[in-house]
Amino acid sequence: MIDIKTKIKQILQQTPGCEEFLYPFLDKIQDDTSLISLATMLDIPASILQYGLERSIKREEQNSCNYQQMRERLIKLGHVNIAGFVNFLWQNEFVYEMKSKSEKSGIKLNLNIFPKHSKEQFHNYISLCTSPDDLPEILIGKGFSSFMSQRFVDKFVKTGSYSHPPVFDKTGRVFAKAGLQDSQHDYHPFGVEEMVMIHDKTIPFSEELPKTWISVLEPKYANAIMQMGKAKRDHFGFNMMLYLYTKVGREGIEQYASNVKNKQHFSYIIKNMARNNGDSAPINIVHQFAGRFIRSDALEKTEVITAKDGNPCVCIFFLMKNSLCDHGIEMARHLYSPQIKSIMEKWGTAHITSELPTSGNPKIQWVGWNKIKELPLPYLKKN
Repeated sequence: MIDIKTKIKQILQQTPGCEEFLYPFLDKIQDDTSLISLATMLDIPASILQYGLERSIKREEQNSCNYQQMRERLIKLGHVNIAGFVNFLWQNEFVYEMKSKSEKSGIKLNLNIFPKHSKEQFHNYISLCTSPDDLPEILIGKGFSSFMSQRFVDKFVKTGSYSHPPVFDKTGRVFAKAGLQDSQHDYHPFGVEEMVMIHDKTIPFSEELPKTWISVLEPKYANAIMQMGKAKRDHFGFNMMLYLYTKVGREGIEQYASNVKNKQHFSYIIKNMARNNGDSAPINIVHQFAGRFIRSDALEKTEVITAKDGNPCVCIFFLMKNSLCDHGIEMARHLYSPQIKSIMEKWGTAHITSELPTSGNPKIQWVGWNKIKELPLPYLKKN
């Protein structure tokens, strides 16, 4: 247990993985710096800082990672080493296709795509890693993950360890216009997932539906929005929070929060659609793929709102070491193949080569790679 008097250096000694969370402020931490004194320096409530640290400690304790064993799993000499995570809906088909490609091409592949129950151990490994030699040649991620933490960016991206020219240059027109390609060739997107607003027509609502994503901040939408997420550990809702943070700052997030009726896992939002009960709302903000699970009897009673400014999105992406071998490049190129595209689109994830996002909206919004590389993640995400 920690409290406001606990020394930060003590926390880092006992739980080294907390460095990832505290990384933006390491230069402020002295031997006698306590939690309360750091919070005072940062001008934030001590309770907020304590909550973030407790979550980091809990993650490491509940998903402890044997560093050497994980390294032996991730790094196999003479193989193309690939590791990371993708959308759970198409993970199994993705793994099968990647292994099939390697077998047909005579490529020795060491592929570790971590499912939900073991993903946190991999996250913990990343938070402890200090050498690119301990990381696979190709890393695959989605959303705003450990591969975007300020610590990871400083140690492995800005140093050039993961900077490689693109291996494919045919990006869909809408995605290219939105700036989804990283001009610095660090992150290479191959999939796109949108957030969408779904209107539940069974719930009486006299106000005009929002025409843009910023308009959901207007007071007239108070108590009319259901946000995909969880009450406490909100990895889904963070996508919306980050979008608002980059557009309108913390004040915009506070205004949006005052309009949200509740947060639910997407499965509960879908379950409650077209039932007009106490757990329903007229406007539901979810990932596009969640809409594919709307019950057949509810489809005609719901509609995806076409936002004029385009839907905010997250990317499925990969990073390549600058020393990637020819076989590695061949496996990376396969991420752009018709086979992978078919698997992703089957489950509601747009491929980067698609002409339109899955929703059909001719516009899309992206935070921007350069902006992401400068954000204090995961600190911002946990607070």
